[in-house]
Amino acid sequence: MTSSLRSRDPRPDPSDGTRATGAAARMPDGPHLVVVRPSAPSGDAAAAGWPTGRRRRPAGARAPWDRRGPVSIPAPRPAPAPRSAWRDVPRESWTAFAVELAALATVAVVAWLALRGLAITPVARAAAAASLAGGTAAALMIAVAGRASGSRRAERLAAAVACATLAGPLGAALELRGGGLWPVVGMVGLLAAVALLVLAVRRRSSARRPVVLVAAGALACAVAAAGTLDGLAPGVALPPAVGSAASLAVWAGAAAAGLLAVAAGVRRDRPLLRRVGLAFALPAAAHAVSVSGVQASVSVALHLAATAALLAAAVPFLCGAVRSLREEREAYRAEVDSLRAAVERRS
Repeated sequence: MTSSLRSRDPRPDPSDGTRATGAAARMPDGPHLVVVRPSAPSGDAAAAGWPTGRRRRPAGARAPWDRRGPVSIPAPRPAPAPRSAWRDVPRESWTAFAVELAALATVAVVAWLALRGLAITPVARAAAAASLAGGTAAALMIAVAGRASGSRRAERLAAAVACATLAGPLGAALELRGGGLWPVVGMVGLLAAVALLVLAVRRRSSARRPVVLVAAGALACAVAAAGTLDGLAPGVALPPAVGSAASLAVWAGAAAAGLLAVAAGVRRDRPLLRRVGLAFALPAAAHAVSVSGVQASVSVALHLAATAALLAAAVPFLCGAVRSLREEREAYRAEVDSLRAAVERRS
């Protein structure tokens, strides 16, 4: 019995002159029963020698008992060509955009015909005052509606409209563009408006960035610096060539941002974004007209059309926000009444 047990002992035999190491060295002397389990085979031997090993048949191969031959595998279909996003634009968006362009063109033509025979200086100042009032009202309405509806895009659009209004019509109405560094204030305000408009065109983001506060701070610093330098050194001003080139570049950026907003509004069917973009593109066109030396009445008419576009964007947006708040209030009242009725039935 002892000899049979020792034959299954994996420890080395001291009679061979070898030294036991590891677990065998720690095992006490004496007879032991060692159970040796078979190891699981690997590779192809797993499918043949291991009970749970299963070999996966290649694609198209049938079972061994199936004599119908290999299965024909169809060729993969080619991936469809990517469709342009402009093909998915609804027809109603294109129709609304065409109607808006026609309405703004009508307003500009009527204003030009009405102002063609009048003295341009008082008319330009009155038009600047009207643009200032209309832009301020539109910015307030968009801001209130955006705050009520929780739309950060609307808040940025309102801030962009306010910066553009302070940069353009305010300086013209107060005759601050003549000298000093006030043209620089207008450029800074217009650059802030362009940045806010570009950020508003972007998709919704969960991050909260104080871009409105940054733009307002930059504009306030520019106004304070210009006023201080104008009071201390009234003769300080930009060279005419530098001022003209910088103004042209800033207005070109405003036109590009406006066209970008128009394209995004048409593509996503967003009337507010589309009309605000038109309101930015029209003053840029008016600046280009004034630089080219065409009649000043054309520039004034384009500014008035831009003001009309702002009001056409702000008023419906405010009405829609008020309507949605009223509907939410009615739904809340209906839910409260249903809960009250359920409590009364239970009691």
